[in-house]
Amino acid sequence: MKGKALFLILLLIGGYLYMSGYIKVPDNLSPDRIINTAKSLRSTGSTSTTPTSTSAISSTTTTTTTTMTTTSSTETAAESINSTAPEPPKIENISVSNSGNETLIRFEAPVLDENLLGIAYELAKKAYEVNGSENIRVEAYFGDEPILALTIENGDFDNPVFEDIRRPEFRIETDLGLFDVLVHNVRVTNDTASVSLEYLAGEDSFWRDYARMSMAVLQDAPWVERVEIVYLGERNVSISVSSENLLKAISGNLTPKEFADAVKIVELGKE
Repeated sequence: MKGKALFLILLLIGGYLYMSGYIKVPDNLSPDRIINTAKSLRSTGSTSTTPTSTSAISSTTTTTTTTMTTTSSTETAAESINSTAPEPPKIENISVSNSGNETLIRFEAPVLDENLLGIAYELAKKAYEVNGSENIRVEAYFGDEPILALTIENGDFDNPVFEDIRRPEFRIETDLGLFDVLVHNVRVTNDTASVSLEYLAGEDSFWRDYARMSMAVLQDAPWVERVEIVYLGERNVSISVSSENLLKAISGNLTPKEFADAVKIVELGKE
């Protein structure tokens, strides 16, 4: 259980998927032509655009509330669960709701680390011991952000189901933390996923990571038609590509030159 928990926490929170080889990005998807295009941008002919983004952390979270009848044993269960949760860290703000044979537990995680899934699992086990519920859902939050959920069905603790319940914006921001970046804003619509970031490792390294970062964004918002990364630096540059062309490039159905032609580069803020 501990080995699986460690792997899952890396997968769900750290974006471990991209570093484990499950998504292969050809190394030649960073042709010199794209680098030269970005370096040679001139104000003449450039599109004047001011990026509009919303902070991933401050965006409003929409949640679905399940109405459940809380029994008189709820407070006892919550206190008992809180007292037996793995230490460290100390778990705060636990709520427990019971309805028939179902229990919903929500708790606020003080930190995001390898203990999180183990804590969720132990809370589910304690709920089962206290009230006998066989269908249990445990949801972990970090502040107001939903992070992950664990579901136990029919008392089967050997086969818990883990679910990444992060908002797309927060998921993108945390998954891009694998790269040497400082994310400023994330905006996801029905059509476009846009990320404004500083790339701390330098421009040439940025181009080596560009396709990987774009794929990470698309993985977290697979319905969008276009992925945009706004490079913030001495020049603010929008680099975007259609989801279709990105997937073709990743699968090897576009050559590096064709991928370069598919990428749209616009310098922002020019009069």
